[in-house]
Amino acid sequence: MKLFICCHCGSERKNVNSWKNHERTCPSNSSRKYKNGMTGKKGSNQHTKAKELGNPKPEVSTETRNKIRNSNIDRKHTQQTKDKISKARLKYLAENPDKVPYKLNHYSKGPSYPERYWKKVFDKLRIEYVEQYRIHTYQLDFALVEEKIDIEIDGEQHYQDERIVKSDKRRNEYLEGLGWKIIRIRWSEYKKLIDKQDRIAYVARILNKIRTGTQVDKGN
Repeated sequence: MKLFICCHCGSERKNVNSWKNHERTCPSNSSRKYKNGMTGKKGSNQHTKAKELGNPKPEVSTETRNKIRNSNIDRKHTQQTKDKISKARLKYLAENPDKVPYKLNHYSKGPSYPERYWKKVFDKLRIEYVEQYRIHTYQLDFALVEEKIDIEIDGEQHYQDERIVKSDKRRNEYLEGLGWKIIRIRWSEYKKLIDKQDRIAYVARILNKIRTGTQVDKGN
């Protein structure tokens, strides 16, 4: 069998085409076409050029930004892709509870005033609860774990923001599927009660709901 020998490095090839390709791209060939072997010449863009100039964050022109933005206009995912993204996101959030957006945004400065207020009420009533009890990706304001009762202190966004309303609906369905009861306290509703006796009566109704395990829907 005839062997073809590279004139640059002396390696042998059995096929003439293989031999020619090797000689053309041989690392020992000072005049080879590709500087990085078979991978070809390394390309460059604004990022690599910026690194060469010692700037880790290259400037992107307005024209480039507009091209990127316009390329995504009217671009929609298929339902299959949306399902995959949703499944992957839920898995990630379940494994990284500290990354849950609601927790990051809502509790970045600690519990809200309404939550602190009702915490004092529950403490005075000697109700045993767990604050910020986590189930899956959900964070419960006050959880009576043994009784499976979730007490939520709601701001108006839970009634006026359509996205939050839908999110709460999914959340409720998930918890109810696990046997939990949800008691929602609408802070603005309670705050409107000026008379002390009215507030006492409101708290008594909530306490009765807790004792009986009766679910309270929004607005009730």
